[in-house]
Amino acid sequence: MWIKICGVTRDDDVSTVTCSGADAIGFNFFSGSKRFVSNERARGLIQVAKRITGDTSPLDLVGVFVNSDAEAVKTTVLETGINVIQIHGDETVEQITEIHRLCPDIPLIRALRVHSENSERLLEETDCLHAKVPLAAILLDPFVPGEFGGTGKHLDLRILQTYAKKLRPRLILAGGLTPENAAKITSHSIVWGIDTASGVESSPGIKDAVRVRNFVDNVRRATSTYSGFSRIGISP
Repeated sequence: MWIKICGVTRDDDVSTVTCSGADAIGFNFFSGSKRFVSNERARGLIQVAKRITGDTSPLDLVGVFVNSDAEAVKTTVLETGINVIQIHGDETVEQITEIHRLCPDIPLIRALRVHSENSERLLEETDCLHAKVPLAAILLDPFVPGEFGGTGKHLDLRILQTYAKKLRPRLILAGGLTPENAAKITSHSIVWGIDTASGVESSPGIKDAVRVRNFVDNVRRATSTYSGFSRIGISP
């Protein structure tokens, strides 16, 4: 089970996540987010992670972008050292295709903000996108008006049935996941990865070290019989 701790903003929290056994750290480049980090700040945070793991870090270092220009995404990749791109806004197929053209070697996660009324349409649109761009995974996050993740709201898991109707990229779930409930998600075999931000925080952007460790430990115990890939860039 791939585990991502998102919205990291502090050196201490990078150290906590890196040492927790999580597979990925998320850095939010959306200026409207409470967990926003600049390119310069993200570069410093990534250096902290690499000092712990070595330059050949096994971690997925995920940059989260919301309605960003393709050139700006490329600049962030070059300036920070992120090795995964997560597209989390209202980008069109054309815009994401351009991001992939400029960053062809960086795995792409397409995040969808879903609710019961838009889920099938968004999945169909993403099927069209995947026909043009090789998506590493799709992340499902609950739709909250005006918000782009990190809300703590829960996803309606009935969407898993819809997702499973077709052969689609690996599935990551987000939304309201905590150390207390994350292990339950692992019972759904379709779920490849999980993502949390607010569920392991004491306040937005401030991670609680105990909750981070408990989150990872609880999921690892629940998935002890699973075998899988811990890097988003590795094909299953």
